[in-house]
Amino acid sequence: EPLKIGEGEILEDGDDILIIAYGSMVSGATETAKILKTKGISACIVNARFVRPLDKELLLPLASKIKKVVTMEEGTLIGGFGSAIVEMLNDNDINISVCRIGIPDVLVDHASPDQSKETLGLKPDQMAVKIIKKFNLDN
Repeated sequence: EPLKIGEGEILEDGDDILIIAYGSMVSGATETAKILKTKGISACIVNARFVRPLDKELLLPLASKIKKVVTMEEGTLIGGFGSAIVEMLNDNDINISVCRIGIPDVLVDHASPDQSKETLGLKPDQMAVKIIKKFNLDN
């Protein structure tokens, strides 16, 4: 069936954090959630599917309920997908903590995709550690 433009999908239900992933990072989000689950952290995973338009009807209620949001993208953080999520939350008066995971404002050396992901902290084990630290979930 055709994919509706601007419609995301929930891949997994969870209550502790909301992971909103885009593009190639969806599989990384799923792997990261598996690591978090071994530590007793339940993640709701959303495949955003689109950067524009964002699925506000799906994302806003989830963010309001869960209150800890993680965005994952394989693009630049500045002005990227995570920034769009933060703006959407802000514009709708949802003032919660957001952990944006993606490429920081640095020059990325030539390397294989796996080497680049490791250097930039975009491997699932690295992302799990970042999420745990950001939200102080290492109880």
